[in-house]
Amino acid sequence: MKYLPDLLGRPHVRRPAEAGPLSLRAVNGQLTLTDERGRPIQLRGMSTHGLQWYGEIINPNAFAALARDWECNVIRLALYIGEDGFASRPELKALVYKGIDLALANDLYVIVDWHVLSPGDPNAAIYNGAADFFTELADHYRSHPQYFQILWELCNEPNPNPAGGPGVSNDAAGWEAVKRYAKPLITALRERGDNIILVGTPNWSQRVDLAADEPIEGENIMYTVHFYSGTHLPSADSTDRTNVMANTRYALAKGVAIFVSERGTSEASGNNGPYLKAADEWLAYLNAEGISWCNWSLTTREETSGAFRPATADLLDPGDGQVWKQEQVSESGSYVRARIKGIAAYVAQEGE
Repeated sequence: MKYLPDLLGRPHVRRPAEAGPLSLRAVNGQLTLTDERGRPIQLRGMSTHGLQWYGEIINPNAFAALARDWECNVIRLALYIGEDGFASRPELKALVYKGIDLALANDLYVIVDWHVLSPGDPNAAIYNGAADFFTELADHYRSHPQYFQILWELCNEPNPNPAGGPGVSNDAAGWEAVKRYAKPLITALRERGDNIILVGTPNWSQRVDLAADEPIEGENIMYTVHFYSGTHLPSADSTDRTNVMANTRYALAKGVAIFVSERGTSEASGNNGPYLKAADEWLAYLNAEGISWCNWSLTTREETSGAFRPATADLLDPGDGQVWKQEQVSESGSYVRARIKGIAAYVAQEGE
């Protein structure tokens, strides 16, 4: 199997115990995620699926497996607000606390994802609890010596909400709506520390170019890009506003900091594929640019993007051995584990 440059090895992947607090600094003219010594750092890891459906992943054996066997240095906790999520089941917040505690115990950075999806406008009434949620968590952990390991993701995927209900438009006005939502949260969180803050962008976090044109004033703010390699194809261009990689290239050239907080090997639906050749092109690009990424997702759901083969949710606990068996891991999961570790994958790319 042929490998693109930048897929093997992981020269900038470091754990919190070594890297310490994160911040954004200019490196060779580019605003870059760095560790406490000013060295560029890349986070690579996994995202949970919706905690309301697959909360079983929040267990000590799974976090140990992700940190040691998969060699992640970050995990993303996806707290849906709608879709039978936190707005109707506030008890899900306990899983976020548990997930943060397990991440800190396993030397992982942890992204707390306020999973805006349906409806697509983060200003919608269903999301009114965002400020209380984030400030409660920040106040709880701010005196913890590992507080720096927490990253705040304010709004997963602002979008036009084609299914109906409030959404944000796929244009500059849509980005202004996101900014109106994000600015007060950023102010509140800045009163509670300098942790990295991730802000979603319009059209399911595909329009980071809009954020680059009108960024939010402040320190340690990054903008998210989401892509699925079967739908969002690689591109060497930076002018095509319908192409996610082109928008990413454009935003980097404008100097903003980017974090790919969700990416997958399937189509955007979570199905078909996996499209590993395109995934390799994307990851080679991200690794070369030092852009951090989390893969969707830690689920036993019957979809291509899932890291595990379809099964009951108890598989999400690998047991006392703290290693998932090869036959439990899906083709996508096997591939992503290898790419996180920077080793040769055990699955073939299409056409090879």
